[in-house]
Amino acid sequence: MKNKYNFILRATHVLMSMLLATSVASAAEVRGRLDHVDSNGAHSPAIGIRVTVYNPASGRSAPATTGSDGIYHIQNIRAGSSQLEVWTSTDPRVPPIAYPIQVAEPYSDIPPIALR
Repeated sequence: MKNKYNFILRATHVLMSMLLATSVASAAEVRGRLDHVDSNGAHSPAIGIRVTVYNPASGRSAPATTGSDGIYHIQNIRAGSSQLEVWTSTDPRVPPIAYPIQVAEPYSDIPPIALR
């Protein structure tokens, strides 16, 4: 009985590992940069800006915040049509700016976005 139990436990472990590997392999990463543009046209990194990738088909979103270089990375995104949402205000009544994007595996580099 103990050998049968060990076999079932090992088989379950192998199956779960295969399922996890499959789900991770189908996940993509979205990365990009946000810049502030001043009145003279000079660019500087947009630091601490909240961005999300929203998938209308699934209704799911994944957040990130830009770093000191204005760059964001969002992992485990499903490939396909999505929206990049840029939250330029901390006021919850102000909606984000939405940019349609196409997410591809293993990663999608979004062209830099200039915020004025």
